[in-house]
Amino acid sequence: MLLQQLIDDYYVPMKGVSARTQALYGYTARAFSDMLGRPAETSDLEELAVARFLVHRTRTQSPGTAAKDRAQLRAVWEFAARRKLVDTWPALPRIVVPERVPEAWLADELQRLLDATRLEPGTIHGFSSADVFRAMILTQYWTGERIGAVMGLQCADVRGCNVIFRAESRKGGRRDTFREIPVECADALLAVRRRPEDAAIPWQAHPTDIYRRLKRILARAGLPARRQDMFHKFRKTAASYYEAAGEDAQKLMDHSSRKVTERYLDPRIVRRGRPASEVLPKVG
Repeated sequence: MLLQQLIDDYYVPMKGVSARTQALYGYTARAFSDMLGRPAETSDLEELAVARFLVHRTRTQSPGTAAKDRAQLRAVWEFAARRKLVDTWPALPRIVVPERVPEAWLADELQRLLDATRLEPGTIHGFSSADVFRAMILTQYWTGERIGAVMGLQCADVRGCNVIFRAESRKGGRRDTFREIPVECADALLAVRRRPEDAAIPWQAHPTDIYRRLKRILARAGLPARRQDMFHKFRKTAASYYEAAGEDAQKLMDHSSRKVTERYLDPRIVRRGRPASEVLPKVG
């Protein structure tokens, strides 16, 4: 049996994973197949073949990507082993993912980015691209929601300065969230509003095109456009400034633990205690 078939026909329906998660598993299966030089099969879920693949991924991709591939192959492998589809259980090398200092956009950088959206050319569903990206960025910043939830927001759930993100569009799909937004954000959403059943953020291109467009806007603003500077950085920005104001960023982010939230807080914004440079005796 092909590995992709195992994922699509057995793992996905039995585990009830989302379409987005299924796509991520598919990327890993294709990368594994590319390294093998042929479509990966369930029989390839064996120690040496997977170990070689993971070594290859750590050398050609980021540690985080390699760790994601490891976790997904391990999950599918264990699924297959429990059902006697393979003879062995996973035994995989550990992948160390460095913990980076969280980076958010500072307020002046965010303003430069928003200014740069005004020059975004073209139209999307009859609205100017500039208006669409302004609504998208402001909504993510003011609510702290993930880009997937923002793109899944329906016009019917934007009610003036009150917004409801439905569980179906949020990570985990467990519960709705209610957020209040300021007038400028509500006006930005109103500027691209369509029918109640339509998406609040109009989009007609391939989903990954928003990343290409964001990179172009960042370059226009003179800001970095690395992988860590994409949409999740707006979420870190919201968390950091919310925490710095004395509020609980864990609640805003809807995280399961405080430990997760700590990885979102930019130390330039959320300062805890005085730095050593202000406390230690001056020498030199």
